[in-house]
Amino acid sequence: MVEEELDETIYWLELIIESGLIKADLLDDLIMENHELFKIIVSSIISMKKKLNSTKNNSSNCK
Repeated sequence: MVEEELDETIYWLELIIESGLIKADLLDDLIMENHELFKIIVSSIISMKKKLNSTKNNSSNCK
């Protein structure tokens, strides 16, 4: 859910720039930070999925 919100925020920020409502240089830092947060969240999700899969595999091997 969080990654979807961040992705949508990136979309809207880029749309605002492309429409000319705000100059790109005023939003560059915000867009960069949004991209960084997106990467962190996606990386965390991938790590958690791997950990959960590993835990499931270990528990099924114990039976």
